[in-house]
Amino acid sequence: MIVLTVTSIAGNIFQNKELDVKLGVKKDGMYETLKLSRIELEKIRFRKTTNMGTDIGLALSPGSRLHHGDVLMTQDRFIVVEQVPEKVISISIKKNHSHDMVELLVLIGHIIGNRHRAISIENGVISFPIQADSEVDLFK
Repeated sequence: MIVLTVTSIAGNIFQNKELDVKLGVKKDGMYETLKLSRIELEKIRFRKTTNMGTDIGLALSPGSRLHHGDVLMTQDRFIVVEQVPEKVISISIKKNHSHDMVELLVLIGHIIGNRHRAISIENGVISFPIQADSEVDLFK
């Protein structure tokens, strides 16, 4: 079995429109995809198979990180990285004078931090991925 080794990222189709046009990514089915979870995007070495059955060995330099839309090029093909969707909880904290806001925020930070989840904070809304529906009850 032949494994294609990829050692660098050629660019990102969402950040480089010229790359998108050059490779013809907009044409459905004309390119291979490598579907990766958020956790896999953080790895620099692994082996995985594309949607067309190509076996890929990824060996990026330390400090590199894959993102949704990155293009991996080999000698005769290009492969677009697609992040697999995941469930996310969003918490919006309303100002309520009856609760200690600092205590509430520390509790939320402690719970999320103990689960080692990436978070996003935008416009006062905290969002983070969940692994099971049962986690929703914990945050209610």
